[in-house]
Amino acid sequence: MRHFLLFLLVAVMLSACTGMSTATATLAPLQPVTQETTATVTPTKMPSPMPYLTPVPPSLILADFPLAIGATWVYSAKISYTDSNDYTKLLTWAGSITDKVIDKTITDDGKIIFTVQEDLRPIPPQNVWRQARMFMYTVKENGVFEGEMNVDRIKVYQWPIENSSSWQAFTDYPEYETWVEHSPEIDTPYKNFNDCYTFTLITRPDTTQDTFCPGIGFVRHLYSHHGTTQDEDFELTSFTPGQ
Repeated sequence: MRHFLLFLLVAVMLSACTGMSTATATLAPLQPVTQETTATVTPTKMPSPMPYLTPVPPSLILADFPLAIGATWVYSAKISYTDSNDYTKLLTWAGSITDKVIDKTITDDGKIIFTVQEDLRPIPPQNVWRQARMFMYTVKENGVFEGEMNVDRIKVYQWPIENSSSWQAFTDYPEYETWVEHSPEIDTPYKNFNDCYTFTLITRPDTTQDTFCPGIGFVRHLYSHHGTTQDEDFELTSFTPGQ
């Protein structure tokens, strides 16, 4: 009887082990644990667009700078220059300078070109750099450019005029800029002006200061050469609007 009970106990234990083995064998295999990660995407910083000249309606520019056929500005002028026979001596030419718009052309791309005849009376000596000439004012983009033979050399005006603003002066020399300073009151032989602006351009060889009054144009001009003396001082004496 004892042997039978021992045999029965062994049989039960074997049966239990076999069941555990079978249960273990039927377990589903463990799946690998994966962790979803959210990548942090840093947006690429796009380069800032290069500044460009925004076209401005010509009517806004011409309201400030009244270029039109027949428009005439007359200035009293003094020009100091070095005597060619004695470089220690300064001479002065005094007279009048007249700028008159004599022609207007509109190009296919929308530029407006005004041809200006500049005369000096009396005719200055050859030692004076400024002589009678013909030049062009071209209205394009956001300003007015001065040049000759349809070559825009220098930007003389930019819309809108703002105190402490600036613009690139020469088309070929980006290092030079014209600076704007508000001039609340300007006296000229023509009249007293309010709310004008002085444009200052300093280069290696010279300094130019032009006072501009919206609705009239340039009313004062100062020029000084840093080397051989050639100084200019012009003031507006009369203005005749064009048509």
